[in-house]
Amino acid sequence: MSELPDERAGTPAEGAKAHAWTSVTEARASWSGAMRAHEQAPPDPGFCDRLQALAEAAAAMRDAHARALEAGLAWRPVADSERARPPYELRPGTGRRGPTDLWARFDAAVRQLNQAGAGDNLADVVDAYAAVAQAAAELADALQTLGE
Repeated sequence: MSELPDERAGTPAEGAKAHAWTSVTEARASWSGAMRAHEQAPPDPGFCDRLQALAEAAAAMRDAHARALEAGLAWRPVADSERARPPYELRPGTGRRGPTDLWARFDAAVRQLNQAGAGDNLADVVDAYAAVAQAAAELADALQTLGE
C-alpha cells in the first residue's frame, strides 16, 4: 500500500491516511494470526472456530482496506500473490468437511484474493477480502449446524 503522490503532510487527508494505515496494520496482525492458527492446527480440534476466526480476520482486512481506499491510499501489487496457497487444512483434496458448494465458493474467494493481491486496484482487494469473509463465515456456520 502506498500514498497517492498529490497529498501533503499535515492536511486532514493526511490524518485520515494515518488512521487508515493503523487500521490496515491492526487487521494484518489479526489476519496473520488466523492464518497461523490454520497452519499449526492439529488434524481436527477447533476447526470450526478457526474458520470463524478467519472469517472475522478477513472482515477486518476488508474494513481496514476500505478505510485505506477512502483515505486515498493505493495498493501495491504483492509479488507471487497469484501463486499463494491457503494453509493445508483449507486446501482442496485434504479431506475438508462440510458442504462442497460452500468449499467451492471459498476456493473461488481465495483465487479472487490472490488475483487482487497481484493487481494494483485497492477496491479489488476490498472486494476479495469481503468474499473470503463471507465464504469462511458460511462454512463455519454450516459446520456448526452439522455439529462439527
